[in-house]
Amino acid sequence: MSSSTRPSSPAGTVKKTDTVGTMEETTKSVPGIMDEVTRVVDHKAERRLCRKFDYRLLPILAVMYLFNALDKGNLGNAETDGMTDDLNFKPNQYNLLLSIFFVPFVIFAPPFSMLGKKYSPARVLPILMFSFGSFTMLSSAAFNFSGMFALRWFLGMSEAAFFPLVIYYLTTFYRRGELARRLAVFYAASNIANAFSGLIAFGVFQIKGSSIPNWRYLFIIEGGVTVMFATFAFFYLP
Repeated sequence: MSSSTRPSSPAGTVKKTDTVGTMEETTKSVPGIMDEVTRVVDHKAERRLCRKFDYRLLPILAVMYLFNALDKGNLGNAETDGMTDDLNFKPNQYNLLLSIFFVPFVIFAPPFSMLGKKYSPARVLPILMFSFGSFTMLSSAAFNFSGMFALRWFLGMSEAAFFPLVIYYLTTFYRRGELARRLAVFYAASNIANAFSGLIAFGVFQIKGSSIPNWRYLFIIEGGVTVMFATFAFFYLP
């Protein structure tokens, strides 16, 4: 039996009978009737879900970024405790250490970000954090300019994709209108790191009677805490 159209159906609706006798109802565009029905959202439930994301994600990511900023900037604090003299730097070699960090930081940010998107930021971000924490600890074992130069290069590589991946990771949980406030909270962690890095360094430099320079303790302590927190974040992040 060929398909037939029955005009006796309600206004704006047409019922079609196919060859096997099943009925399919479609909506026809007529004045006063919308083609699509807007789904009603429970806004209270939506806000509760956002708060759950906030409590689960933002504190951990903020602390991770805080350690990222600490490990990036602790070279300047180490310099104030005589690192240049202990490693016998020549003139301008300290400035080279500061500059070389940003070369791999720029080069490796795009490819590492794409790898992080492919293999899940929840796994890649803690791995990156574990890497730059390890290179920070290894900085305490450097005994010349070449060793510190190589470690600063790898430190820049491991920190390159951290911030872009955090932003991408948050976009998988929040909509565009909800993202700006969360990014502001997250980005404030770097300012907190800048405020407390000097205090942490001052406390570490008060160690007395040590067999190694105190600036080495600074790398060991900050790098070690970073590695431990990265291990926790690897199993915690959803």
